Amino acid sequence: MRVLKSSAIRFLSLFCVSTTASIAFAIDKLPAPFRVIPEPVHVELRNGSGLAYGVLKGVNVKGDTKRSVMGAILSNLIEVDKEDEGVLVLSLTNTSKVPESSEGYVLTIYDDRVEISSRGDAGLFYGCQSLEQLLEDSRDTGMPIPACTIIDYPALSYRAVHFDVKHHLDHMDYYYDSIDRLARYKINAIVFEFEDKLRYRRQPLVGAPQAIRIDDMAALTQYARERHIEITPLVQGLGHATFILKHPQYAHLRELEDNRWAFCPMDEGTYDVLFDMYLDAMDATPGSRYLHVGGDEVGNIGLCHRCKDVAEEEGLLAVNLTWLNRVCEFVGMQDRIPIFWDDMPFKYAGLWESVQRGQNHTGAETAEMWKKGLPELKKMMDKFPKNAVYMRWNYRSTCYPGSIRTLEWYRDSRLKVMIATAAQTTNELMPAVDRVNYIKEFNELATDYPIEGSLSTAWDDSSPLMELYWRGFIASAEYSWSPNRRALEDFEKAYLQREFGRECAAFSSIYSDLHQSADFWAKAFFPGGTRRSRQNALLVLPSLEHWIRPNERKTEKPINFEERLIGLPDLNHPGVWSKKYEKRLAEAKREIERTHRISQQLKRLLHISRRNRYHWEVLNAINDFQVMTPRLLLALKECDMLDKEHQKRGKKEVLNVLSEFNASWENLKTIYSKIRFISYPGGYVKDRYYHFASQREDLSFM
Repeated sequence: MRVLKSSAIRFLSLFCVSTTASIAFAIDKLPAPFRVIPEPVHVELRNGSGLAYGVLKGVNVKGDTKRSVMGAILSNLIEVDKEDEGVLVLSLTNTSKVPESSEGYVLTIYDDRVEISSRGDAGLFYGCQSLEQLLEDSRDTGMPIPACTIIDYPALSYRAVHFDVKHHLDHMDYYYDSIDRLARYKINAIVFEFEDKLRYRRQPLVGAPQAIRIDDMAALTQYARERHIEITPLVQGLGHATFILKHPQYAHLRELEDNRWAFCPMDEGTYDVLFDMYLDAMDATPGSRYLHVGGDEVGNIGLCHRCKDVAEEEGLLAVNLTWLNRVCEFVGMQDRIPIFWDDMPFKYAGLWESVQRGQNHTGAETAEMWKKGLPELKKMMDKFPKNAVYMRWNYRSTCYPGSIRTLEWYRDSRLKVMIATAAQTTNELMPAVDRVNYIKEFNELATDYPIEGSLSTAWDDSSPLMELYWRGFIASAEYSWSPNRRALEDFEKAYLQREFGRECAAFSSIYSDLHQSADFWAKAFFPGGTRRSRQNALLVLPSLEHWIRPNERKTEKPINFEERLIGLPDLNHPGVWSKKYEKRLAEAKREIERTHRISQQLKRLLHISRRNRYHWEVLNAINDFQVMTPRLLLALKECDMLDKEHQKRGKKEVLNVLSEFNASWENLKTIYSKIRFISYPGGYVKDRYYHFASQREDLSFM
């Protein structure tokens, strides 16, 4: 629900505000070098002195509230009874001078005094997070925080990120550290997608040997709640169910006997299994409001003998909504609100191209598509569960007619809706395409509609290291709280300053360079120029093909990656190979130059960073790993010569590259293993999910 802002707006409408201490003058943002993420909604500079780092010695908690969890600086303050210089005063109040949102706050700094006031404990907590960031900047620069008043509140009340552990698990302490890190940026929810990584009690066969115990997950949930973060469990179904249906004991519940992708929605046993798993997921996340039931990319329903009659008489949308109504009714009975990925109803209504891929459609083309598809939605309107939140996911640009028309339909239908962006593209290493601009765009668009909240997804399809998602997570924190404030280039500097220190803010090109190197690494050895050409996609993603063309049956077979790679030079015909891959070899030369430049920047960043150096360790290991790809290509080019001396040097360089590759690979695994488990334990039942990350039991899929 969008936050009500009327009292805050009335308060902000005054150009200057008189206080007992000084006069405040409205400005747009904090002056350099101070940067807070998310950028506050309103800042007023004041006359008088501000606050230098080290002056605060105590905290005075007024009224019935209790002292909240604080950051590394503020947690050192002792509690005092007086309101004086060097004291932080925390107070709950219902006066018109504070925003109406319980997460909003007013932070006032003047003459070595600080006061944070809010209507709710969450607002006091977020005011402290902003103060903590300002104190960091004061400490790092030696400059006092200027006298000011900050009035701040979120645009969206549910601001979530996604932990997806379908193909891996991180160490438990990394999840705890991540919660602290997210709370710092005012993220207030995590959608935790379990799949088989929860040790289910009611359906114990599903949980993997290394799965998280329910009690351990409940403890993490409590830790998060103390930092005003709610953990929402996600249990996949109707489709994406291979982690369950791979077991022979559940085979009778499959929609198609030889396909483990989807449950049959007409078999009562489906609900016996799913409801048990829902109950365990709720036990693992006590006190949370939501349960995400998945429901995306189903495709192969309405095909088995149990479903055909309904499918033929009422259509596939009716079959899908049969499942959705059953699970939403059950979740509602547990006092939870169900969340549902929203793609399938639009697909069954013939609107998917307009909704998700309509960037090239004109307004007239969009109107024509909706004219044809809308009657199908209207026909089933009374069967759309009203207690559900429909999650409108789009990971690219969203400001096109079909996307906007979809949000209008939700508004007009009075259905509750959230938006979902993506922290990064699906890539084993660095993302090949930046998503920050799309995150900003979708959150800006959402504020024009009655949106329930925002989620930044972090899909584990290619199982990148979780540390690589953080730039996208923090961008989502920025733009779900304050979507219309900070420009992209300013966000980049603020992100680098907040995460690593002010000295790092100048390195704003580092991610762009890494994205391009990752793109080359992903395509370098594939004839079509990409791992995700249509030919390769059809090979490795037959489950997705069931969604695109559900009546086409695919047989599951092992993937032979060697058949999909470029060939080696033929030494009997020197030069032919180099001519064939001339453009790619030119790219390889440029990539070596790029990775060298990246390496120098990363070494500098490791040296000057004040915090989070592990992030640069990861990127440095990835950069060393990626550069082996262009080096190997150029070594093969050296082999592809008529001159025997060149061939000899080329073969020697190939061996050198392979040796150095092995060293870089071992280093990458060592760096990754600091926060994640890099292989499955013995006894794990192989899923073979048709993602690259499912093709091996360790990181070797990379």
